[in-house]
Amino acid sequence: MVSGSAFADSFTFTSPGGNPWDGVYVNPYQATDNTQNPNNPLTIYCDDWNTEFSGNPTWNATVLPVTPGNVPYFKYGGVTSDAVSVNSANQLVNSPFSTTAYDLYLGAVYLDQLMQGTSDATTQQELSAANWLLFVTSANAGSSTSGLIGAIDNSGSTFEFAVAGYLNSAQNDYASVDATGWDVITPVGNASNGSPMQEFLTDNFTGQPNQVPEPSAVILLGTIVGLLGLTKFRRGRQA
Repeated sequence: MVSGSAFADSFTFTSPGGNPWDGVYVNPYQATDNTQNPNNPLTIYCDDWNTEFSGNPTWNATVLPVTPGNVPYFKYGGVTSDAVSVNSANQLVNSPFSTTAYDLYLGAVYLDQLMQGTSDATTQQELSAANWLLFVTSANAGSSTSGLIGAIDNSGSTFEFAVAGYLNSAQNDYASVDATGWDVITPVGNASNGSPMQEFLTDNFTGQPNQVPEPSAVILLGTIVGLLGLTKFRRGRQA
């Protein structure tokens, strides 16, 4: 049974921000809620390094609060371990960190809450990288020369040390996180152009619709007008 209010909105992505890192624009991004104007401007945070898309697609998604009962409906609700952990030298390693999907989502909220408290570009990059490490698959995590870990290593030892510290805190301090008011925007199926879509978190929903749809209800997200903010153009794929 769904916990809390599932609801349907239409969104338009409006800005990727202005903070690129290793070929990627980092969190936070801006969007417009076309259905519930009081929510605007809507700040969204991507937790999904595994997914890339291109073009200007539309796609369907569910919006659910971050609660244990809703975890099965999230994109990574079936995760039983974190692909990346921190070793004794405070380095990132592609090694499972045993946990639950709900704990990882609490970790994502923890990092997004830290993001809300800073406007420093480097800190935003570090927090975004740590956020993406929570749900990155082993294949996309890579190593010191590839994948997400490789991108972090490419930014220098100080950067990696900071990211490892944030990831370690997210993995160990999630129990103290208050996720009240946080929702997950989870894609359903592929976009209109056939590409898969990313997942986002937000705490900007100030209004609720009068009717709560069934768990299978979906929302049609608006055409992306600021594609770079959502799409990971990794260095290897850039011209």
